[in-house]
Amino acid sequence: MNNAELNWLLEHPEAEEKYAGEYIAIAGDGIIAHHKDFKRVWAEVKKRGSTAFIHRVMALDKELVV
Repeated sequence: MNNAELNWLLEHPEAEEKYAGEYIAIAGDGIIAHHKDFKRVWAEVKKRGSTAFIHRVMALDKELVV
């Protein structure tokens, strides 16, 4: 992952709500794949010949305890 993908994720908090419970693949300035199944997301990234940051978005009904 480079800073572009992390910055995109930080600048688009709406993605956390839209893709709750899914994996999202971020490349450059956007999401190139999303699905609840990691293998499907990974396959799409490979199909595109891309490198991507894959992030699992927490489900909205889950509570993070630190």
